[in-house]
Amino acid sequence: MKRVVIVGAGAHGREVAEILRQRSQTDGSVLIAGFIDDDRSLWRSTIDELPVLGDWTWFEGVNRDEIAVVCSSGFSETRKQIASRAESYALTFANAISPLAYLSPRAAIGEGVVIYPNATVCRGSSIGNHVLINAGSVVSHDDKLGAYVTLNPGVHLAGNVSVGEGSYLGMGSNVIQGVSIGAWTTVGAGAAVISDLPAHVTAVGVPARILGAKDSVA
Repeated sequence: MKRVVIVGAGAHGREVAEILRQRSQTDGSVLIAGFIDDDRSLWRSTIDELPVLGDWTWFEGVNRDEIAVVCSSGFSETRKQIASRAESYALTFANAISPLAYLSPRAAIGEGVVIYPNATVCRGSSIGNHVLINAGSVVSHDDKLGAYVTLNPGVHLAGNVSVGEGSYLGMGSNVIQGVSIGAWTTVGAGAAVISDLPAHVTAVGVPARILGAKDSVA
């Protein structure tokens, strides 16, 4: 069994730690090593009974074949940056899926995925690498979420929805069936998406309307 290191000791990292601890208590499938964080003031401290091991250089002194990491940020761009750095260390990724979430056995799940309590992922859905599905969100049948997508609490996706890489859906937003959202697009909290949205835009409101373009993400 690989030891899991949580990259980032902030609020989201603490949430990930709780999910992993609950998973360990449920089925014994997780051994948590602690946190990695660039904030030197946190080094050698403990957070929720878990040690802050140091910064990225900690990985240079351990057998990385025995380690898996979770990228713990609530922001799509930051998770992509963390994942790229972890890959440069030849690290593998663990999932953090709450035992209180419903995950269909007929859903396809990537690596480095975080799924919070009371989230639902239905049959036929495809969840890309490093996706975050927050508490109370619903991913309906045959939805497709690209890598680094972020669903904030209470997002509801109807069936056959496609969400492109890195898109960020605000709390309580809703997407009707069959709609496509392009890569790295932001949907505001409470928005109702009833027609396709292109890549690299921000959309808000009921129904959602495009406010403007966003910068591209490398």
